[in-house]
Amino acid sequence: MGILQFESVNCRDCCKCIGVCPVKSIEVKNHQAMVVERDCILCGNCTVVCPQHLKHGQSGVGRVQGLLAEGRTVIASVAPSYAAWFAGCGFGALRRALLQLGFSDAAETAAGAYIVKTEYEELLRRANGRAIVSSCCPTVNAYVQKHCPEALPFLAPVVTPLQAHARLLHESSPDAAVVFIGPCLSKKDECLRDSAHLACALTFDELEEWMRERGVSIEPEADGAHYLSRFFPVSGGILKTMSHQNGVRYLAVDGPENCMATLRDVAAGKLGGCFVEMSFCTGGCIGGPAFRSRGSSLAVSGLRVAEDALGSDAGEVPGAAPDFDLPAPAGLTAAFRDEQVCYGMPTEAQIAAIFKKMGKEGPADELNCGMCGYPSCRDKAIAVHMGRAEITMCMPYMKKRAESFSDKIINITPNAIVAVDLYLNVQQINAAACELVSVAPADVLGQPVSRLMDEFDFVDMISSGRQSAQKYAFLAEYNLYLQQSFHYDQSSGIVICIMKNITREKQKQNRLKQHKTQVASMADDIVERQLHLVHEIASLLGESAAETKIAVSELKEAVMLENEEQ
Repeated sequence: MGILQFESVNCRDCCKCIGVCPVKSIEVKNHQAMVVERDCILCGNCTVVCPQHLKHGQSGVGRVQGLLAEGRTVIASVAPSYAAWFAGCGFGALRRALLQLGFSDAAETAAGAYIVKTEYEELLRRANGRAIVSSCCPTVNAYVQKHCPEALPFLAPVVTPLQAHARLLHESSPDAAVVFIGPCLSKKDECLRDSAHLACALTFDELEEWMRERGVSIEPEADGAHYLSRFFPVSGGILKTMSHQNGVRYLAVDGPENCMATLRDVAAGKLGGCFVEMSFCTGGCIGGPAFRSRGSSLAVSGLRVAEDALGSDAGEVPGAAPDFDLPAPAGLTAAFRDEQVCYGMPTEAQIAAIFKKMGKEGPADELNCGMCGYPSCRDKAIAVHMGRAEITMCMPYMKKRAESFSDKIINITPNAIVAVDLYLNVQQINAAACELVSVAPADVLGQPVSRLMDEFDFVDMISSGRQSAQKYAFLAEYNLYLQQSFHYDQSSGIVICIMKNITREKQKQNRLKQHKTQVASMADDIVERQLHLVHEIASLLGESAAETKIAVSELKEAVMLENEEQ
C-alpha cells in the first residue's frame, strides 16, 4: 500500500488534485483519481485541495504502538516546526507528553539540522564556484531524482537533518527505534528509504489524534533554551544558520514552481557560485499541506518558530545567537540516483487523433482552460495517450456534447418548448414552438416572451416560487388550444414552458358537443311535434266520441218512442 492513499468512493471528477500536482503523477481511470507512485514526489498538495477529503497519508501510529508493545526503546525525533504547530509550546512540555505515550525519550531534529548546515559550509569551501542546492527537503530530492536528473550533480550529497539526527541518536542508543514526528508527508518515504536508521514517521495531526485517544495533553511553558538551527522550517532559515563565505552567493527559493524553475536554471549553468536553499513548500515546512489544511497563518507560524529559535528578541537579526555544538556522526554522505521513468511520447498524428475525439478540429478549439487539471489541451492529449487521463475530463467538450445532445432532444420532441429568464426574456425556443407560432428563433431569442404569449403565468411561477404547474390555455391570436406545463428552476432562474397542441382534440370535442346539441334540439322538436299530434288526435277523438255519444243518445230515444207506440 502506498504512502499516499486515495479513497475512490466519493471522487467527484473535479480534477482539482491534478491541477495542483506539480508533476502530474495522478491518473484518472473510470472517473477515479489514483496516484502514480513511481512519479509521485509526495508534496501533499492534492491532500489539501480535495473537496471530499479523500486523499491522506498512511498513518504510522499503529507501527509505533507495535514497537512500544514489543518493549523496544523508541526515541522521537521532533521537527523544529513543533513550535508553530503546538502554539509556541516549549520543547520540554512536548517531550513530557511523548514520554506519557510511552516513548523512551524525545530529541530535536534541529540538532541534525545543525550538523547538516555544518556539512554545507564545508562543501562550499570546496565548491570552486559550482552551484550547490540544499538536500534538506525530501520532496526536492525526489523531484530531482524522478523528474529533473540533470540537476543531480548540483544536489548537495549530504543526508537530511532527520537522517543526520538518527545517526547521532544511534551513536548513544544503537538499538533504539527512531521515529520522526513532524508535518511532512514525504518524511514517511524517507524513513522507508533509510530503514536502517529510521523506523517510521508520524505527522503532527496523527500525534494529536493519538494524544486525544490517550487523554494526554501538552501544558505550554516557556523554554529557556534557544537554538539557531530551529530556523530550518522557515524559508531562508537554513541561510540564517550558516556562516556566509566570501565569493558565494546565497539564495532561498520556495514553492513548487520556483523550485522547478530554479533547478532548470541550475542545470543550465545560470547560477554558478550560488548556494540555493530550496523548500518545495511555499514559506518552508510551516507552509506545507499539513499547516494549510488546518488554516494556519504563515506569518504567525514564522513568528513562533523565530521566538523558539531566538527567544523574546525574535525580531532582531540572529547575529551571535546560540546554537547546538555537536560533533558530526559518521555516514553523512548521501547518494542520489536517476529514478526518472521515460515514457513514449505520442506522435503529432496521434495527438491530432485524440484532439478529434475531444471535438477539437483546430487551434481555435484548443481553449487551454485548465479545467481538466492540465495546463494545456496538448498536455491533456499527451496524458490521454499515456493512459493517465480520460477524454471525458475535458469540461468544454463534455458541456458542448451535453448541450448538443439536449438540443437534439429538445428539437425532435413534438411538444413546443420555451425557456424564459427572470427578466421574462426568451432564452431558448425549439423548432416545434417556432412552427406553432410561426416565428424564427432569431426573431424571438432575447426578446420579451410577451411577443409570443401572455407573460402572466411566467410571472406567477417566479413570484410564487412554485416549481411546477399545469394549465390549459387558448391563444386567440393563433386560434390554438394548449396544454401547458410550467417548470421553474430557481438555481438557474429559468422558467420552462412545455406546450402540447391540443387544438385538434379541442375542436373535435367542440364539434361533437355541437352535434350533440343539434341532435338534442332535433329530439326536442320531434317530441314537441308528437305531443302536438297527440293533442290533435285527442281533440279529434274527443269530438268523435261526443258525436257518437249524441248519435247513440238519439238512437236510444228513437227506440224508446217506437216501443211506446206499440
